[in-house]
Amino acid sequence: MGNEDFVRSVLNSSNSGILVVDREGIIIFINTTGKKILNTSKEKLEGTHFSSISKSGWKAFRKIMNTGEPELGKKFKIDDQLIISTRTPITSDGENIGVLSIFQEISKVEKLMPELSSYQNMLKKMDVIFESSYDGLYVTDGQANTLRVNSSWEKISGLSASDVVGRNMYDLEREGYFSRTATTMVLKERKPVTTQLSVPSGRQILASGNPVFDDEGNIIMVVTNVRDLTEMRRLSRQLEESKELTEQYQNKIEKLKARLFEHEDIIGESKRMKEVLELATRVACADIPVLITGETGVGKGVVAKFIHENSNRVSDGLFLEVNCSAIPENLLETELFGYEGGTFTGADRRGKPGLFETAEGGTIVLDEIGELPLNLQVKLLRVLQDFEITPVGSRKSKKINVRLISITNRDLEKMVKEGTFREDLYFRLNVVPVHIPPLRERRDDILHLLNFYLQKFNRKHGKNVYFNRNVVDRLICYEWPGNVRELSNIVERLVVVTPHEEIVINDLPDNLCHGFQSFPIGQDVPLKKAVHQYEVNLIKDAIDRYGSVQHAADYLKVDQATIYRKLKTAKLQIV
Repeated sequence: MGNEDFVRSVLNSSNSGILVVDREGIIIFINTTGKKILNTSKEKLEGTHFSSISKSGWKAFRKIMNTGEPELGKKFKIDDQLIISTRTPITSDGENIGVLSIFQEISKVEKLMPELSSYQNMLKKMDVIFESSYDGLYVTDGQANTLRVNSSWEKISGLSASDVVGRNMYDLEREGYFSRTATTMVLKERKPVTTQLSVPSGRQILASGNPVFDDEGNIIMVVTNVRDLTEMRRLSRQLEESKELTEQYQNKIEKLKARLFEHEDIIGESKRMKEVLELATRVACADIPVLITGETGVGKGVVAKFIHENSNRVSDGLFLEVNCSAIPENLLETELFGYEGGTFTGADRRGKPGLFETAEGGTIVLDEIGELPLNLQVKLLRVLQDFEITPVGSRKSKKINVRLISITNRDLEKMVKEGTFREDLYFRLNVVPVHIPPLRERRDDILHLLNFYLQKFNRKHGKNVYFNRNVVDRLICYEWPGNVRELSNIVERLVVVTPHEEIVINDLPDNLCHGFQSFPIGQDVPLKKAVHQYEVNLIKDAIDRYGSVQHAADYLKVDQATIYRKLKTAKLQIV
C-alpha cells in the first residue's frame, strides 16, 4: 500500500467528516464519514465544486481563505441534519490555498473528544503566538469591553493586563487612561483605522484597529495592533547610522576595487593575480623599495605604474622608467646620476641632471635591474642607503626624494651566488617582492584578456571580428611563452589580418596550430579513439618541446612508463 492510499485509509477511518477544498472551491478530498453525513446523492464528490453542496458554506470558505481566520464550532444545517464544523485555512508559503473542514452531527458530539483535544492544543498554540508577538495586541468585543492584551502591549503602554481586562474602553478614555483609542474609532467608523496616540508610559504609538464582523454584519470584536513609535524611531536612527557606516565601508571597498582595476591593461580575475594586485595596492602607499619579478611579457611595468598611480607620489613627481639593458654601459651612469659641465668631451657645459633628479618626488623604475654593471650597483646601493646621488665629475652629493621600483626577469638570488649581483644591493631592493605569475599559471585570466584586447583592437582598427569557440579553447590551452605581451600582439594581428568576421583555427599562426587536432561533431571518430589520439599528440608535443621522455613526463605529471605505453599502443617510437 502506497503512502497516499495509507493516508486515505486513515482518514476514511475517522468518525468525523473530513473535507478539503482548494482555493477555487473544488473538493480535493472527502472521507467516507463525510459523505454519509452530507447524505449527498452524488456518487463522486471529489472534483466537484463545494457550492453544489452548500452555497452558504462556500461563502464561508471564501471568507476563511481571504481573512485567514478559522471558524470554530460553526453550526449549520444540510437538509434536516444539524452539523457542527471546525473550519481552518490551509496555508502554504504564507498563502491560504484551501480550507480544511472537520464536521460531525450534534448527536454524536461525544465522539468528537479527540478533535476537541486537538482544538484545545491549537488554542494553546494560539496563546503562545499571541504572547510571542513583538507588537502589542489589544482585543475587545463589539461593545468595547476589553477581552485580552498581550505582554508586549503591557510593556509598550506601561499598564498591566489587570488594569484594563474586563473594562470598557469608553470608561478608560473618560478616566484619562487614554486620550482616545483606535477601538472606539473603529466602532464609530465601522472600518479599519490607523492612528498615532500617546500612552501612559509617555511613548508614542501607532495603533491599527481592525473590526471583525459576524454573518449579519455586526462588529463582534476589535483587534488592535500597537507599535512603539518611540522605539521604532530609535531603531530607525540606529539603522540610518548603520547604513551610513555601511555606505562608508562600501565606498572604501569600491575605491579599493577601482584602484585595483582602473588601469586598462590590468586584467586580474584569477585568484593569483588578485593577490598580486591586492599586495601592490597595500605597498603603494608604503614608501619603500619594491622588486617586481616575473617572466618577459607578464606586465611587470604595468604593475610598477599601478603602484605609482596609487601612491602618494602620483601628484608630487614623475613616473620614469629606465631600461638598464637598453642604455650603453658607458652612458648609463650619466643617465642615472647626471654630470657636471665640462666633465667630458662633448658634454653640455651647463651639466645635465640625471633621471634620479628628474624624478624628484616621484617614482623611478629600473627595468632589467639584473643587467646593471657591478660598479653602478655600488652607487645605487648608496642611493638606497643615504638617499644621495653624486653626479659624474662632481665632488658634491645631492639629497634626493625618489621611490625606487626594480624590475627583472632574471633570478637575482642565483646571480648573487654567482657573484654577478651584489648581495647587499639585492637585500636593499627586495624589501617587498612582488612576483607576477606567468599566464600559463593563471589561465582564468586568459579569456578575460582575450575579450579585453579583442574589443580594444576592434575599436582601434574599425573591425568587428570575433573568436570561434575552438579558437578560444586553443588560446586558453596555449602555453603563452611571451605571456600577456604575446597575447596582445597575436590578438591585434588576428584583428588586422583576418579577412572575415569569425576568427577560426586556420587563421591562427603556425605555432598556435602546431599539435592541435579537433574532431568535429558528425565525424566518424569514437570518443575513445579521439581521446587517445589527443593524448598521443600532446605527448609528442611535450617530447619535441622538452627534448626527452623524462622531461615530458615531468611536464605532463605522469611517469615515463605511461608515456612509453601510450606511444607503443600508437605504434610510435622515440628516436
